[in-house]
Amino acid sequence: MKISEKLSPWIKPASIFLKTDIAYTLKGGSFLTLGNLASIAANFALAFFFARLLPKEIYGTYSYILAWVSVLGVFALTGMDTAIIQSVSRGFENVLIYGLKKKIKYGLLGTLAALIIGVYYFHQGNPMLSAAFFWTAIFIPLLNGFQIYNAYLLGKKEFKTSTYYAIIGQIFIALTLIIAIFTTKNVVYLVTIYLIASLIPSFVFFLKTKSRIKISAEQKDPELTNYAKHLSLINIVSTVASYIDQFLAFHFLGPADLATYAFAIAPPEQIKGLFKGLPDLALPKFSERSEGDLKKTMARKIIILTIFAALVVGIYIAIAPLFYKILFPRYVDAIFLSQIFALSLLNTPAALISSALTAHKKIKKLYWFNIANPIFQILIMTILTPLYGLMGLVIARVIARTFTSVVSLFIYYGRD
Repeated sequence: MKISEKLSPWIKPASIFLKTDIAYTLKGGSFLTLGNLASIAANFALAFFFARLLPKEIYGTYSYILAWVSVLGVFALTGMDTAIIQSVSRGFENVLIYGLKKKIKYGLLGTLAALIIGVYYFHQGNPMLSAAFFWTAIFIPLLNGFQIYNAYLLGKKEFKTSTYYAIIGQIFIALTLIIAIFTTKNVVYLVTIYLIASLIPSFVFFLKTKSRIKISAEQKDPELTNYAKHLSLINIVSTVASYIDQFLAFHFLGPADLATYAFAIAPPEQIKGLFKGLPDLALPKFSERSEGDLKKTMARKIIILTIFAALVVGIYIAIAPLFYKILFPRYVDAIFLSQIFALSLLNTPAALISSALTAHKKIKKLYWFNIANPIFQILIMTILTPLYGLMGLVIARVIARTFTSVVSLFIYYGRD
């Protein structure tokens, strides 16, 4: 007997109590969780070799450059992915190619920005960073463009296929980088290898996804472009806020401290990855439900998930010292920082609110959610990092996430 059949007597009562479609959550969530676990395992293996084979200064510089890769990706119409999930879930399947063309077109602005940064570092007498940004310029529109296949799969609720692709991609990237670490310690080479290793699986999976779609010129979503542009504008400030911590650590504290900070937040962020699939899983389902019905059950969902998160945080704080001493002995100075940062995981369930706002196209509220919160995060990190170093940066992250959770509740339940 399958596990799902054994659990079937409990699924309906649990769905009524939790006000959630448990059967859907178990079916889709099991695949997304599997993908997240595979991602955690791949990232853990990679971190293990990074920690033992790369000097802190090299790893800190590598992290700094990859942070810029993510930030420059905001030019590639990042909101198109979410817009496609929402569009495909409503029956508009013929949006994949259109989305790719738009993302590559706007992504060229990211290429221009990377070239400008490369020229800046060249004139500052730093040829290593200059070369890294010149290479980055080539890949920005392509990386962000071809990854759009996953949005289509999530919109179709093909979580199994999305998960398998994610696992294969993560393993390929991790193995490629681990091999590279044994052969070179050159930051430019490592960044270039990472970019190539990330592009290859995305390109292959895009082609496989595209081959399954029947092109229909009549099937168009008239709201797609404008909605994608709104979401992309909204994402700019939040994306910058997500990586400003690494920029501040690199410039105020140096690459070695950035490496310590990266290893301090890495385990909690990987644990957060267990919740990562929830917003993606929820978005298609939220799009099918009325706003009023969703508001009645949202608070209960968040409370239950927060209780679960609290248990996870408690366990991590208890085992963190042993974890670092055995696996990352070079970074034992990151233990206390990591334990403090783990408290920010208590705010993770509030991410469901963003999915609810997106599902019902609450543009005004999304602007408030994705602009006010990141601005607060940027301000508090910019103030506390120069004053208190790494401890100030970590505390700022915890305060910022708590602020985001509280404000998101007010925004969601407030008037339009």
